[in-house]
Amino acid sequence: MTLINKSQQYKLLVEKMYNRCQQIQAENERSVMRVNGIKKILRRRTYDVELLKRRLDKHGDNWRSVPMVAPQPKGKPEQKRRGPKPKNKQANPDGTQDGGGPQQIAGRKPRKQRVKKQVADVNVTSNVMPQQQIFQ
Repeated sequence: MTLINKSQQYKLLVEKMYNRCQQIQAENERSVMRVNGIKKILRRRTYDVELLKRRLDKHGDNWRSVPMVAPQPKGKPEQKRRGPKPKNKQANPDGTQDGGGPQQIAGRKPRKQRVKKQVADVNVTSNVMPQQQIFQ
């Protein structure tokens, strides 16, 4: 390897490292801006809460004696399980477990079966009059 190739490789590596450092710096600045924005939101919230408390006390509201209840999150609290439902193994009176045989099916509604669509026969006449006969 010649000296020129080594210096070109060195310059290329330095340039890559410099670009990566700039990317990291930009990401850090975005993170700092986000943290500062959140701090600002929190300061505004605490100010609003204090203002509301003073206002309620000024009007003689009895809000301090009311029990505080945490609001429930909107939506479903639990995640949906994926995959098939586990089979329900019910114990029979004699102590054995039901394996889902014909006895279990008899206790439930039968499954709906798909009905094949019947193709209408074109040669069958209907009671509907053709367009030409209606307007005559």
